[in-house]
Amino acid sequence: MAELARRAATSAPTIWRYEHGWSRFELYTLRKLAAALGCRLTLSLEPQPAQDSAPGTNELVARIGRLFWDRPLQKVDLTQHVSWVLKRVLEYGALEDVHAIAGHLGRARFMDEVCQVQFDSRRSRGAWQELLAVEGKSCTRKFSRKEAESCWKR
Repeated sequence: MAELARRAATSAPTIWRYEHGWSRFELYTLRKLAAALGCRLTLSLEPQPAQDSAPGTNELVARIGRLFWDRPLQKVDLTQHVSWVLKRVLEYGALEDVHAIAGHLGRARFMDEVCQVQFDSRRSRGAWQELLAVEGKSCTRKFSRKEAESCWKR
């Protein structure tokens, strides 16, 4: 593990997390690991088997409500503040949360809405841009931290 970490220019704890199913991966680190192992990293989106139905509004609010620590999530937010809800889920949610909101919105609307999200994190923005590129979607929204920083420095 230490040798692989050295060759990949990362830490042994990072290798350990990946080996033990850590789901908050970084594409940059995965690429370094693949190169250190003499492998090529490929990323693909594959359709999931159709579920019986998309989660209902109450079920979705219960599932993702924990991501809204500053203001309780309301059912009406899923229709009136879709961008805010989606941004929270994409930045802080688990993969199951992303699946739930994608099922709720429907695939086409989900993809269109993701393209409009103005991420706070370059890492999240980069990951979603790569995933959307595979789907043939291009995003023009930039990450917003610099815009926010200009307000903080006043």
